[in-house]
Amino acid sequence: MKQAETEEKTNYLQEVKDIVSKDKRDVLLLTTKASVNGAVTGLVLGLMVGYYKSKNIYISGLIGAVIGGVATAMIVNKK
Repeated sequence: MKQAETEEKTNYLQEVKDIVSKDKRDVLLLTTKASVNGAVTGLVLGLMVGYYKSKNIYISGLIGAVIGGVATAMIVNKK
């Protein structure tokens, strides 16, 4: 009797651990996708601003990508 209860308890714990790890994995996947999309958008906007203002397009693109990625990650994490 005790062994059956222990096995059931172990199964419940394993199910809970699987659910929690799946949730963490989903959140990480969502955050990563959003950060990459934000970085690409920031890169394009930074390149456009650098080109039209006759600045160094590489530096402005890099700054835009960093700002876009960080801003998007912060917004997604708040949700």
